[in-house]
Amino acid sequence: MRLILSCLFFSFFSFSLLGQVPNSSVDTDSTEQRIVEPEKPKVPKSFFIPTGVRIGTDLVALGVNVFGNARQRYELQADIDFHRIYLVGSYGINKYQTSGEGFEYNNNGNYFRVGLEADFLKFDPDHNTLTFGLRYARASYSENLTTNIISPVYGPYEESLSNDAVSARWFEMTTGLRVMIMKNLYMGYNFRIQLNRRVFDATNFRTYDIPGFGRGEFKNRWTFNYYLTYRIAWREKQVMERSR
Repeated sequence: MRLILSCLFFSFFSFSLLGQVPNSSVDTDSTEQRIVEPEKPKVPKSFFIPTGVRIGTDLVALGVNVFGNARQRYELQADIDFHRIYLVGSYGINKYQTSGEGFEYNNNGNYFRVGLEADFLKFDPDHNTLTFGLRYARASYSENLTTNIISPVYGPYEESLSNDAVSARWFEMTTGLRVMIMKNLYMGYNFRIQLNRRVFDATNFRTYDIPGFGRGEFKNRWTFNYYLTYRIAWREKQVMERSR
């Protein structure tokens, strides 16, 4: 009888101890349920109201005008901010003249570019930018080619050909950097890859030079610009706080 009572007591004591052991799976589940990832802050609509416009010129073009004798080019560029998206546009005029043995070529026209750029610098109240963008570009121009040939049979021969009201279009992928060097004064570069060039209405001879693009023999090419710009501000830029 004592043996039976001892066994019953031992069994009851063992089950009591087992009942006090915490359930690890239940605690783990409850811990996982309490962990909530913080929501990313939403960008207020007021951040997309433009704060100013930057206007400037291409220093590379000015250098070509000073040190070159074949081309004259002037370009004006402007951009306006919508938070971290910039609307960018540029307009330029171009005159190009070259000559060689038996020919003379003249080109006169203008061009524009327009597109969007995304800024990858998130927390900069000074409007320094590191951008990647896409643009559409178009040029309008006229060109003239005069040839002077001395034939051993027919003697001197001169012919003048003209392409009037010619246009061209292409697309661009750009990346660039703008840094403030003085209050509201910026300097920076644009590296651009020009793609899928097409020429329209060049009926009398193959176009030689395209304003804003370069040599007409290429369909794709790359170019480089260095800009000096000034920012005209009308409101302060709001900056998102860094997430911790």
